[in-house]
Amino acid sequence: MSRIRSSRYDHIDPILIYLLLSAILFGFLSLYSADHQNWGLITKQLIRATPALIATAILFKLNKRTLQDLTPIIYTASIILLIMVLLLGYMTNGAQRWLNLGLFKFEPSELVKISLPLTLASIIAKDGLPLKNYSIIKSSLLIILPFILVLKQPDLGTALIIATIGGLCLFLSGLSRMIILSLCALLCISSPIIWSQMHDYQKQRVITLLNPEDDIQHHGYHTHQSKIAIGSGGMTGKGLLNGTQNQLGFVPEHKTDFVFSLICEELGFIGATFWLSLVLAIGVRAILLGYRQYCLFSKLCCISVGCNFMLNAWINMAMVTGIIPVVGIPLPLISYGGTSFVMTLLGFAIVLKLGNPDPRKQGAW
Repeated sequence: MSRIRSSRYDHIDPILIYLLLSAILFGFLSLYSADHQNWGLITKQLIRATPALIATAILFKLNKRTLQDLTPIIYTASIILLIMVLLLGYMTNGAQRWLNLGLFKFEPSELVKISLPLTLASIIAKDGLPLKNYSIIKSSLLIILPFILVLKQPDLGTALIIATIGGLCLFLSGLSRMIILSLCALLCISSPIIWSQMHDYQKQRVITLLNPEDDIQHHGYHTHQSKIAIGSGGMTGKGLLNGTQNQLGFVPEHKTDFVFSLICEELGFIGATFWLSLVLAIGVRAILLGYRQYCLFSKLCCISVGCNFMLNAWINMAMVTGIIPVVGIPLPLISYGGTSFVMTLLGFAIVLKLGNPDPRKQGAW
């Protein structure tokens, strides 16, 4: 029996598990402080992680071929859920992004961040390399559809992440440089059209980024208070539970989107550097496991999940520090919120499933 168990789980990478556990514990520490020494948010986060644990248990009973065959079904389900959001979703802060499923609320766009790269990896692996024209067309349509649906919510930040992750899969598969340069040129040329189609509040966020001092009491309030919190943390921080900007409620959304400002204020530059190191280590480890795989499907899946994690983290921290406009992107594994937390865990469960640290044992499932 012990021999059977070891053969089933010997492909799981212990380094990635330790890194993920460290990030999760660090996130719980931040939520404990954000919730004023209460365990409520942590308890709810743990309860919401139950679906991820159940899905992981099912995932590890599947072989790689079955998982690859299931990806179109998962993608179709995510598209149906996005359509349901536009029809039945409820408005929050001017955006219609959530489905109320009774016992819990669900944000389907987070599922797309997992289902899209899995589906693209499956298509590209089945069609083979070099990348063929019909593979590019199919993949492009699969990227455009969720991009438009998420853009309609409206959620420009998540829509751009979805497009970026999809484009990354094609780039890793050998997409022509000429096509990439043409798309970049087209994006630049069409920027005035894109600006004219943006919502007023989205335009205002860009204007606030360029002129942050013009409207500190209204549109620039979040970023201004966040910068004060970050700057006041200094090298070592004010100490856990002692961050006045966050503990006294000056920084809005300090439990969710702006939790990074709490880390900087209470743990200082050292704490922020520790978190940045964890983000980099987790992302690079997932990418490294992907590059080691002989199977193209496994390779693309692992690399996409690692890049998606780092991209979401970078966008959130850049938003909090005032480098980019404010967008509704949570800090993965840190921000309070069930959908993002569950989907992040599920993404790395896929990496642990497919990313054998020893390529010679890729057949040991």
